[in-house]
Amino acid sequence: MHCIKCNSKIPKGRLRILPNAKECVKCSSEDLNMVRSVITGKTTYSEWEVIKNKETKEQMKRLEGKGRRGFGSMLYRGSRQEPSHKIQKTGGNIRLYVKTYTHDKLEKVMEDAMIWIDIDRSKAISIIDKAVTDDTISVRQRRQAMDIVEVFSPSPKKPEVKVKQDIIDPDIINTFKYWK
Repeated sequence: MHCIKCNSKIPKGRLRILPNAKECVKCSSEDLNMVRSVITGKTTYSEWEVIKNKETKEQMKRLEGKGRRGFGSMLYRGSRQEPSHKIQKTGGNIRLYVKTYTHDKLEKVMEDAMIWIDIDRSKAISIIDKAVTDDTISVRQRRQAMDIVEVFSPSPKKPEVKVKQDIIDPDIINTFKYWK
């Protein structure tokens, strides 16, 4: 069979998969489907997901390579606008995406936060949260920073509200005592 648009020969493999194909791969008006593996848990086998929707394919391609490797995918990290990770060549076709969080960056963020700790506690916390959003420090470093903030400026304790109990008539208590 020949393509109806460019008149080139349609490969046998394409005709074997799509017997009714009238166009070659180059002239085909249909988009390619995206196939990705979905790992459902640590002890289960992965499954394959075929994505046909154009917008979904574009979103998945944008998210590809972001987030955690291995079990799970953490695609929500890729949905945020964050700087791309550094790519390190290891030889061959293998690429590693490495994001490094240094102690120096944490110290710089803590210096900025400690300036505000006595004046405005919420401003200090917002500086730390912004550093996590900007991917300057990791979530683990944020927890360490929040522990330090809590030591220097403890969060205000909420006073206990005592609820005044109404006096209940003994006849009512007796009536509902054996209620079923």
